[in-house]
Amino acid sequence: MRLDPKYFNLFIAICALLTLIVIIYGTINYSNQQALEFRDNLEAVQLDTLSFNRFNSDEIISLTQFEGEPVIIQFWSTWSGKSIGVNRFLDEYIDVHPSLRVVAAIVRDGDEQVSRYLSENNHDFIIVQGTEFFQEILIPGVPSQILISRSGTLFDAQVGDDIDALRTKLDSLLRDGT
Repeated sequence: MRLDPKYFNLFIAICALLTLIVIIYGTINYSNQQALEFRDNLEAVQLDTLSFNRFNSDEIISLTQFEGEPVIIQFWSTWSGKSIGVNRFLDEYIDVHPSLRVVAAIVRDGDEQVSRYLSENNHDFIIVQGTEFFQEILIPGVPSQILISRSGTLFDAQVGDDIDALRTKLDSLLRDGT
């Protein structure tokens, strides 16, 4: 079967369009699958045993230290502009809602870059090393957030930098998160 040359360009355009649709569908499906796996893995974690090493210290930070307080674990990196944006939002949010504890878990970042960032940005966060846990539960990317209720149970989680959705979740956590 031969293709008439006058239809060749149309044929190529249709093939390109179909390829583009398959790539977009595959990407969206893969991203959704990663987010579902993250939530499943997170639900299997015993939060009462979860602990992190404080940045540039031997101190161990355990989530049990915050019992009775709402907590957000913010996974971030200095090289991620979206992470920096979420950090700024959280900084402003805790100015208005000081009962929220922010555990900022650094992911795949050099100590020098983190120290420089922290010296330039005076966040009232508890800064910890987060790469190991990030990889353990297969968090799909930074920034990502885990919200923990006052009773120490998983309240919600989010992947990405959707500030409006995060604000809604945090407001709900502070209002209802027992």
